Order: sequence, then structure tokens, then C-alpha cells
Amino acid sequence: MSSNNQNGKNSSKDYSLPNGDITDIVPVAAGGGTDLTHRAIAEAAQEYLDKNINVVNVTGAGGSVGFSQTATKKANGLTIHSYTSEIFTLPIFQKASFSPDDFKPFILMNEDPAAIVVPANSEFETIEDFIKAAKDKPGKISIGNSGFGNIWHLSAAAFANKAEVELKHVPFDGAAPTLQAALGGHIDAFVASPPEVSSQVETGTLRILAVMAEERSEKFSDVPTLKEKGIDLSIGTWRGLGVPADTPDEAVQILHDAFAKAVKEEDFQSFMKERGLTIRYMNTEEFTQFVEGQRPFFEELAKEVSKTKE
Repeated sequence: MSSNNQNGKNSSKDYSLPNGDITDIVPVAAGGGTDLTHRAIAEAAQEYLDKNINVVNVTGAGGSVGFSQTATKKANGLTIHSYTSEIFTLPIFQKASFSPDDFKPFILMNEDPAAIVVPANSEFETIEDFIKAAKDKPGKISIGNSGFGNIWHLSAAAFANKAEVELKHVPFDGAAPTLQAALGGHIDAFVASPPEVSSQVETGTLRILAVMAEERSEKFSDVPTLKEKGIDLSIGTWRGLGVPADTPDEAVQILHDAFAKAVKEEDFQSFMKERGLTIRYMNTEEFTQFVEGQRPFFEELAKEVSKTKE
């Protein structure tokens, strides 16, 4: 793919970012897939920008606090942030002080499916066990997520709808605290991407019951897809980077070009591969078009789920 965005190959030639470090705002807790991806790509991109990139976790309200903070920052190229589907869904679930139009995307770097995960000592050995228990005890089986309106909440709700079960949705501020709650026995299950739980699955403390994807995971090839079990659902997260909406196009191109080079860095690719995180690159123009196509889907899904939110 071309690394040039819609602004043209040379539009940033005579432009430079202001002096100072770049702040990368991550709206979820440290340790999850979003946080890990940001830290890895930021480290790789620094040398191409000749600037430090400080990754800052700003948690609260399922991500709204972080997005709201980003929306108030100077649009000068020194603030970047996590650009995910939550930008569209969180304002539907709560009175958010930001709107999707406060941001613009500039690069996509990762995409992973949702998975249903349980502690290794759980009574649920299979996805069939989990569904049966949920049907036998409506609203009693708890399933954690990274916040109401977050992709893992929407994935869990979509699963419940397709499987015709009622679950008790429990929100946390990111995948890492959700995982800890499961290990501590505070929730029965949770939704996350396979890479976010890979080390715990490999050490035998967690078990993946199913993935919400078209095909099985390469890393966890023994785990079935929901489609194999007769549940037609494929959903997951995509992770990109964005900037405040008024950031100059020249600054956006400088940022894009640096991060596009970082995506190709061997250290970044090795980091992602070791953790099972799937690299999916789109340049600014491609990612913008992708986002425009995803927005109505996620907004409609969020509206449907918000009607039944517990």
C-alpha cells in the first residue's frame, strides 16, 4: 500500500511539527491490547519524528474521559490518540463531552476478533456449556467487558442476542482489570481479543471458549469459531490512531508517514507476532474511508444494545 495520504506526496515538505514531545492518549488501562499496541508503535515511531512520544493512560467512563481530554487539546500535531469504534458508540451510552466529529483518523495498525474467555477452573469447558448455563439461569451468568459501549461490551451483547441468552454485563476500565476480575473469581467470563489473554491461556490460568471470527485463530487453532457452533457472528476490534479534528493536514501527513514506517519495523512486527496481535495497515485515506463505513454499523449496534443495557 502507498504510504501517502490524500494530501499529496509533498504537502508536508516545508512543514514541521512544533517543538515539544508528542502525547499519545490511551483511554483504557495499561496492559490490554490497545495499550500494548500503542506503546510498541510509539517506541518504533519516535526515531522517524525525532521526538519523544509519551503514552498516557487516561481512564474512566469506559474511555469517555480519555476521548474528552483529547478533544480539548491543541490541534497542532503534538496530541495523538487511540482511534477505535468507541468514538462512535460511547456517546450513545452516556452523556459524553465529545463527538465523533472532534477527531480524525490517520492510520490503522491492528485488528483482532472478540473471544469469550473463562478462568481455567471454570465449570464451562465449552461454549455449549456456557450457553446452556446462561439459558438455565437467565441474567445470572456474569460477563465482563472494558466498559459499557466498549467493543467488548457490544460483542458480548451481540453474542447474547444471537445465542438467545440473557447475561449480566459487568464493566471495567480496560481489558487488563477485566482479566484480573476473572482470575479473582469476581465474574464468570469476559470478552477480549485472543492476544490480550494469550499468556494466561498458555500458562493455563484462562481458557478461550470461542472466537467471534470467520476463521479460527492461528495461535489458538483448537478454539472454535461461533459460526462453527451455529451462531452467525463475526465482530472484533480495530485499532488506529487519530488526532484532534482541526490538526493541519501537513501535520497529519508527517505523523502518518512516521507511523507507517514504524509499522514496517522488525521490532514492532516481532512484538505483535509474539503476542498474536494482527497487524492491519491502512493509510490516512484508506482508514478514513474504512471509518466512514464502520460508523453507521457501530452506531446502530450501540443503539440496539443501549435499549437493553442493564
